Amino acid sequence: MEQYALCVNIYVWATFPTKSKSTLDADVHQNVLIKFTLADKSGAVLQAHQTFIRVFNVKSNQEVTFTADSDSSDVYKFTLDIAESGKDFFNQQSGKYTVDLIVGDAIIQNPFIWNVIDINLKFPDVGQTDEDDKPSQYSKKPNLEHMFRVPEKRPPVAVSTAFTGLVLLPLAILVILWIKLGANIKNFSFSLSALGFHGGLGAIFGLLYCYWAYLTMFATLRYLAAIGIFTFLCGNRLLRSIAETKN
Repeated sequence: MEQYALCVNIYVWATFPTKSKSTLDADVHQNVLIKFTLADKSGAVLQAHQTFIRVFNVKSNQEVTFTADSDSSDVYKFTLDIAESGKDFFNQQSGKYTVDLIVGDAIIQNPFIWNVIDINLKFPDVGQTDEDDKPSQYSKKPNLEHMFRVPEKRPPVAVSTAFTGLVLLPLAILVILWIKLGANIKNFSFSLSALGFHGGLGAIFGLLYCYWAYLTMFATLRYLAAIGIFTFLCGNRLLRSIAETKN
């Protein structure tokens, strides 16, 4: 079954300063279009900088003012969307409204307010709207619960111990080979620079272990910067002393 929309246009004319004797009725399915021109006593068309349409609720004394703009032919137009304006400006208050035209300009000696026409606006009953069903952005929100992923099961102690032994095995082989081949450590210097340099190297290896065990990357970098500078200075002093000894 086909449905057709019926469009009915009602025209009402008024001339300043007389108020129209007609009263319009409009609901949310209709729009109100107001068109007017300004002219002086000689009939010449004028342009005003301030042209407003004021819609005044007779019962609640609530008023809303809109701006009327002119087109290229100097005709001022204003369209009142009943459905949208009811939500945004009139709080869905049905009743009798007066429509006034307010005109003011520097070239107009006597700005005027003209009560043009009365109009009965009908909006839906206030009741509960869709906006009421929407949760307020300031209302209490449900608690968000986040559960971290359960850590993976650690390997057995025997596996961890065996892996640690494999990591340390090359160091043990190096010490055994030094002893077997007879490493010459007689020239090892016990000066402060030598002890500081080798101690710094040991501290760096210890820091790597701490990083692997429990330290974070940023904490490790801070410690490494301090130990690295100390080790560099001691190593530089040690190399200079070795070079001076050879010379």
